[in-house]
Order: sequence, then C-alpha cells, then structure tokens
Amino acid sequence: MAVGREPMRERILAAAVAVIRERGITAATTKEIARSAGVSEGSLYNHFANKTALFAAALGEVAATARTAMATLAGSAGQGTVEGNLARLAAGMVRFYGELLPMIGPVLADPGLIAWLRADGPVQAQKEAADRAQDPALPPGSPGGPPSGPPGGPPGGPVAGPVLGHAALIGYLEAERRAGRLSAGAPLPAIAAALLGGCQQHAFLIRLAGPEAVAAGARLPEDPEEFADQLVQAVLAGHLPS
Repeated sequence: MAVGREPMRERILAAAVAVIRERGITAATTKEIARSAGVSEGSLYNHFANKTALFAAALGEVAATARTAMATLAGSAGQGTVEGNLARLAAGMVRFYGELLPMIGPVLADPGLIAWLRADGPVQAQKEAADRAQDPALPPGSPGGPPSGPPGGPPGGPVAGPVLGHAALIGYLEAERRAGRLSAGAPLPAIAAALLGGCQQHAFLIRLAGPEAVAAGARLPEDPEEFADQLVQAVLAGHLPS
C-alpha cells in the first residue's frame, strides 16, 4: 500500500516506530514523528490520547513480531523436531530483542508505560487494530490478524503483558512433553526462562559490546541462527527422550 494512501493512524504509528528505533523513546519527539508521517503534530492527538499512548502503541507494533513467532511455534508442536522448532524461535527472538532493547530502556523508568505493559497493552492494541481490519487467515498477533492471548479474558492478570511470551513458550513445551518429545521431568518454566533469557543476553551483549568483543570475550557467535542452535542444545541437554 502506498504511504500516501495508508490510513492516517497507521501512518503515524509506522512513523513512531521508525523514529523510536532510530532515536530511542527518550529522544523521540512528537514533532519529528508528525513530520515523518506527513501530518501536523496536532493530528497525532486525534488518534492517540497522549504521547505515552502513542509510544505504547508503537512498542505494541514491535512486540507483534514476537507474538507471531510464538503463535507459529505453538502450531509446530508435534511437527519437525523440538530442537529445530526452538532454534527457529530463538533466532527470531534474538533479532526481536536486538530491535526492542534500544527502544525500551527508558520504559523501565516510565510508570505509565510499565502499567500499560502489565495491563496487556500490546495485546489490546493489536486487538483494536484487528477489529478494524481483521483477516482470520493471518496468524494470531500478527498485524491485521486476530489478537493473540487468551480469548475473551480480561486485561491484566498473572499471564498478561510481558509474561505472555514466557507462558506461551511453556505451553508449547508442555504440548511436546505430552507427545513424548520431552522427558517427563524436564523443568519447563526454567527451560523457557533459559531460552528467552539467553536470547535477550545475546542481543544485549551485541548492542553494548559489539560483535567482535562478544566473539572474543563471551565466545558466542554473532550469527543469530548459529547462536540459537548452540543455545537450544544447551537448554535441552538431558531433557530429550533417549
């Protein structure tokens, strides 16, 4: 779709994501976002209640890639190999965290954005977008597709917000264990934490130290696929049926 013909809200949101990616949340301004979207600064507030709401929606757009990856993983239970399925997820999550971390540093000090995340803000924002133009053929959580997360449930709660990805990964691992493809005693929550934590740590080190330092000091490969293969082998060691 040509930029000039995109609905204004989507143009503004795409511009916000681009500006925040380039500058981070702290340095991004509504003036620059409006200029990038080709609209007046006042037009932003016809679609978003305030700057926090706009930035939260932009983070929701970025988080949609991770939700789509989790939905794809859930659909792969019982297919292929557990190692291959998790390696594909891990490579995607390394890239996701690499994109997300520069954007969200200041979020940790913003009570409004923290509250939005804890109240399932990304899922709710995706649901609003899906309600406007929903295509049920698309994966849950993907732009234009049905919302991810528990259907019909209230926002917030023990599996809302940032915990959803962890819970979704545990759900996949449980399905594989029921299918006999993971050992009965495998500590699934710890495996999920180790996998996602490893992906985040790799992205963090690459961002702060750079690829050469990571290769020399941490002795980790820069390539997300190569790293993902090694990480999955480590977290699944001893937990696959013999």
